[in-house]
Amino acid sequence: MKAYSFLFIFLAAFFTLSCATSESTTNELRTSQPIDVVNDEKDYYRDLSDYLRRVPGVNITGTGNNMRVTIRGISSINSGIEPLFLIDGLIAGTTYTEVNNRINVRDIEYVRVLKGSDAAIYGVRGGNGVVMIVTKTSN
Repeated sequence: MKAYSFLFIFLAAFFTLSCATSESTTNELRTSQPIDVVNDEKDYYRDLSDYLRRVPGVNITGTGNNMRVTIRGISSINSGIEPLFLIDGLIAGTTYTEVNNRINVRDIEYVRVLKGSDAAIYGVRGGNGVVMIVTKTSN
C-alpha cells in the first residue's frame, strides 16, 4: 500500500512540474518575433527589396524600377498579382516601384508580410497579401 501511495505522489508531482514547464516554454515562444517580420539590426539594407528577400514565401523578380513583388499562395482573381503595401497603416500603393520611391530605407523600423487569412482584414485589396512597413517615427 505504501508503494502505491508513493508512486501516486511521485506521478502527481511529475505531472505538475511538467505542466508548469511547458507553460513557461509556450510563453517564451509567444513573445519571440514572428518569422514574417524583418528588421535591419545591422543597418546594411539598401532598399525595400533587401527586407522582402528575407521573408519566406516572398518572390522578387526584375531589377531597378521593373521589380515585381509576389507572395506565394492564393492570389486575387480581380486585381493584379502584387500585394497591397502599407506604410504606418496607411495604403501606400500596389506596386513596388511607387512604394520604394516613397520611403527612405533608413526610416524603416521593420517590415511584416501578411498572407492568407491574416491579410483578410484588408478585404479584396489584401487578396494578394499585404506588406506592412512600419517606420521609426511611428513609434
